[in-house]
Amino acid sequence: MRKTIIVHLLGLAALAVLSGCSSKPQIPAVTGYELYQNPYFKGTFSYPKGWHVIEEGGKVNIYSSNDPNVVDKFYNPTSKTGKDGAQLAVSYQRLDSVQALAQYIDSFKEARAAEGFQIRSVDTKTVDGTEAMQIVYSGAYDKETKKYVVQTMTLKDSVLYTIEYNAFNDYFEPYRATIDTLLASMRLPTKQAAAAAADPTLPSETFVAFSNNLISINHPDNFSANALKPKAPAEASIQFKGYRQDCTVQVDVLPAQGLSVEKVFEQNEKFFKGRGQSESTIDGVKAIYRVYSPVRGIESRVYFLVKNDKIYRVIMNYDQTRRSDFLPTFEKMVASLKIK
Repeated sequence: MRKTIIVHLLGLAALAVLSGCSSKPQIPAVTGYELYQNPYFKGTFSYPKGWHVIEEGGKVNIYSSNDPNVVDKFYNPTSKTGKDGAQLAVSYQRLDSVQALAQYIDSFKEARAAEGFQIRSVDTKTVDGTEAMQIVYSGAYDKETKKYVVQTMTLKDSVLYTIEYNAFNDYFEPYRATIDTLLASMRLPTKQAAAAAADPTLPSETFVAFSNNLISINHPDNFSANALKPKAPAEASIQFKGYRQDCTVQVDVLPAQGLSVEKVFEQNEKFFKGRGQSESTIDGVKAIYRVYSPVRGIESRVYFLVKNDKIYRVIMNYDQTRRSDFLPTFEKMVASLKIK
């Protein structure tokens, strides 16, 4: 009986050891890096291949996993469903009144200390040839949730850049080198690009070409071209949109069924409540357009033209208060439209 108890206890001890070993997370290794760039930021840097990228205006967050529970933990650290992970983040802020970098660092340190974090070190760094300062700090939200952060800040052309590495618990050390790789590879925007990036709501002055089997058109390089699911009787719909959701240009292609552009406008004007009509020329073809307001605060313009027995309908929308910022750009887009 005594031998049986001893064997049983040894079995439990072995199980406990195995259980303790298995509690350590299986953390995937970084297998390579890829280049990050987008039309808003205008800068570039390298980040771990396969990590999950989420862009939020003037900030990009890059997570070690696309699991929503990993992402959520960085917003709700003590969430019961949250999972440990690592995060890289790059943000930029245009400053109206620029202080010395050390003043931003001091203010940041005071704010973190007031939140209960422990400042571990402050060091001088260099980012793309520009002086930077790096703060390492950590803190515990509860017994099971400890967060470690490496934050680097630099000033260039009145823009404050913040580069962070955050990780929970056992994820900090395995991915610690990712922030060093990011910083070493980072190329900050030029002065002109930084100014545009600081207000990503504005359309870029640089245009790029879009082309498919139906049309070609030039659009700002900080706008994306998105193929929409066409609504009958439309055969195709393409929307061009930048940072603002209310400032867009959309091109729809519909069957003309032998109708002239005048007849097409006559049949469709009831759907676009406005006054009168005007004429223009697009790709050498007569176009009829109308200015209208679909909702309060938004001004729109709809163009109709007929070519190759197809109706090409172009709709532009923009905030009335930003008319001078968007209308010239949108008119330039429409003027570049070519029918295939």
